[in-house]
Amino acid sequence: MDKSNQKTDPQRLKLAALLLAVLLVASDPAGTTDLATKARSCSNHLGLLPVAEGQALSPPLEILSWNIQKASNQGWMEDLLALGGDRNLTFIQEAALHAQLGELQPTGPLYQSFAEGYITSSQRTGVMTLSTHAPTMQCNFTRSEPWLGTPKAAAVTEHALIGSEARLLAINLHAVNFTFGIADLNAQLSPLAELLSSHHGPAILAGDFNTWSDSRQRLVDETLSGLGLVPLSFEPDLRTTAFGRPLDHIYVRGLIAEHTEVVPVTSSDHNALRARLSLRM
Repeated sequence: MDKSNQKTDPQRLKLAALLLAVLLVASDPAGTTDLATKARSCSNHLGLLPVAEGQALSPPLEILSWNIQKASNQGWMEDLLALGGDRNLTFIQEAALHAQLGELQPTGPLYQSFAEGYITSSQRTGVMTLSTHAPTMQCNFTRSEPWLGTPKAAAVTEHALIGSEARLLAINLHAVNFTFGIADLNAQLSPLAELLSSHHGPAILAGDFNTWSDSRQRLVDETLSGLGLVPLSFEPDLRTTAFGRPLDHIYVRGLIAEHTEVVPVTSSDHNALRARLSLRM
């Protein structure tokens, strides 16, 4: 999580140290701590870490969620600039680190919250949440595909909001895909559900859910509705589908959609989702 052209003043160094501490608690590269323990560790920090001066988001929030297919197709950079140039929060799935996504915006570098998923000798990909203002904390979660063994990631960030004592919980998810049944998807959702249950403010869960079956969609809907999250609707609904079912979603709690849209693209195998969200008073 960085913003490369900022001055390294003492306050920012303090913020970086706090964020690093949370990342070390919530990320477990050795695999010695289970996801439930990670979720509890992350939950213990919700709402407690300080807010850096001037680093609160101002609603209404402009957001983008898009699987960019590893930035591998011609035109992705131009599309990201056009789609995300005015966004407060951008949820990218299949983000490739080499693409330097946070450095592309004409208004200046963005804060980059990256959770590593699939990696090769030449490429590191995962989910990345870009934000115009510094999050107060970040936790990462991964769940491996049962067949392929490749990890799918979720990045959890918390953000202060102007005009509200509550903070925003933002979750960027790339769901496991190739599975028999829904057990693996349920296991991936469980720690995120625990965080959402522990957090009592507004929340956004956005990403590529790979909801290509009725049972997968039903699991997502039932899990999130029990936590007060509702799906945003899109008209016309031009979301990318598999077996006739949309794969990409944005769920919210404590927020009202002032505008939603799906933007068709040729630079990825997923169309992009955009929304403007205001706080529910």
